[in-house]
Amino acid sequence: MKEIHIDKSKKSKISKKGKDTNKLVKVVGKELYTNMTTGEVTEMQTVKLEARDFNFEKIWLFHILDSLNLIGGQKMKVLTTLLSLKNRDNLIIATQKDIQKLTQVSRPIISETIKLLVSSNFLAKKQNGVYFVNPEMLFNGGKNNRLNVLIEYNNIKIKETQIDTDPDTFLLEEPKEISEYYEDEEE
Repeated sequence: MKEIHIDKSKKSKISKKGKDTNKLVKVVGKELYTNMTTGEVTEMQTVKLEARDFNFEKIWLFHILDSLNLIGGQKMKVLTTLLSLKNRDNLIIATQKDIQKLTQVSRPIISETIKLLVSSNFLAKKQNGVYFVNPEMLFNGGKNNRLNVLIEYNNIKIKETQIDTDPDTFLLEEPKEISEYYEDEEE
């Protein structure tokens, strides 16, 4: 016998590894449970934890890009063009020559901007003319897609940091375990 009374939800603040995150604690209601040993029926309150995204804001990228182009310089023009070329897999497929045609910015400025974005971990170079936007900074899509792209991005970053003299040696920034990405991903 199961009887459910819907109650209102409460928000609780949970701190995880120094990061604040919000989780929604939803009180589902009261349910009757039968103890299989004694046959005693007990009414219990049922609570459901629902994972939610945290520390993010929705933005409309193309409106932001238009504004940044108005106030920014040559490097900002390159960045906004790169972001406008980003596909659903966070890939930017464009050579520096293509970017130059779109922006009318000199190749040295384009090259310097891309190097700065790579060094700041905003971009990773997959191959010539193919760049990866860090999905921890910008992504459009669901958590499962983002996780897949994040794994691929991290694999590229590992290859970038491989030491030339010893191909079996890597310089790593303590990578997260796969389960940590699931904990961080809340929708």
